[in-house]
Amino acid sequence: MQILKVFLCVLFSLLLTGCLEKEILDDINIETVEGFDLIKESEEEVLGTFLVPIYQADKTVVNETFSAVSNLNKDILRNAQKESSAPIVNGSLELVMFNMPLAEKGIIQLVDGLQRDASIGTGLYLAIVEGEVKEILTQDLGMRGTGDHLFNLIKHNIERRDVPKTNLHIFLSDYYQKGKDPSLPLLKKTEDKAEIIGVVVLKGDKYEMSIPTESLFYFKALVDKYSNGSMFVEDPDDGEYISVRSIETDKQLEVSWNNDIPSIKIKIRVDGVLREFSGLKATQKKLEKFQKLFEDKIIKESQSMIKEFQEKGVDPLGLGYEVKSRKRGFDFKKWEEQIYPTVKIDVDAEVRIISTGISE
Repeated sequence: MQILKVFLCVLFSLLLTGCLEKEILDDINIETVEGFDLIKESEEEVLGTFLVPIYQADKTVVNETFSAVSNLNKDILRNAQKESSAPIVNGSLELVMFNMPLAEKGIIQLVDGLQRDASIGTGLYLAIVEGEVKEILTQDLGMRGTGDHLFNLIKHNIERRDVPKTNLHIFLSDYYQKGKDPSLPLLKKTEDKAEIIGVVVLKGDKYEMSIPTESLFYFKALVDKYSNGSMFVEDPDDGEYISVRSIETDKQLEVSWNNDIPSIKIKIRVDGVLREFSGLKATQKKLEKFQKLFEDKIIKESQSMIKEFQEKGVDPLGLGYEVKSRKRGFDFKKWEEQIYPTVKIDVDAEVRIISTGISE
């Protein structure tokens, strides 16, 4: 009886395997990056560019791109197939980019096509581009191909620098979550490379404002957690400075109520290791002064940024969601229209330099 069960399981497995559609790697084009540019003349049609890495026998990578114009994501890919000698498949898609005019018009229609494709993982990165996406994708970037270079550019800046964690899953969660607006990395083409120049904050799926690179440390501390960051602080009195690395941050949010009007306090804790000091000796008194300067800078920059969010009517910190979740029967429409633009939001910071290196 046991042998019969095993035989039937093997038989059914073989039959089910025969139902799968087979694709031989040498007979398909596997895209790694997609890019979409709104065509200004029509204001409706979108130019899609699909990047396919071709691996040579000498281990070099040749970048091949296919382009087409249409209104919907799948229509664009279907039209691009007409240029390709082999089927273009997106099972290895790592990054999708949109140009700024398209972000201003709204990107959810194109993103919707991505979330409905079962072959695409939710860890896919999304990004906005200042300029034309096609210009970036037709460049030769990096030793391992343009697609791999762009993917690792964003991954590195999320894991070790100042870009908050983001992917397709996070974007969709923020977009559909009442009380939070999504944010995406902002890229720009230079002469021979691409670089991250900030983060875009969207209202729904449309561009509303951008945060420059010099403010990203404070933005990430407010919306995400650092596990390996860095910061530079200068003493205005004597010109001495310190560089703090291996930064870890944590954030707590407190909401208090006066009748139905909330007030919010955000507490940011920062721990870091002293890596460089321009003075002769990093005494305890010096470190305490730098810690206070660092705290004051975090508070000042964070509150200035939050005030701009309130003026623009965007909420990338998810304060609306946090407040709503703390009070039953909360009037969310009133929050958006009347309370959020003027609600009292305070930031408090605690900075600790927990190590000064082996020489101290």
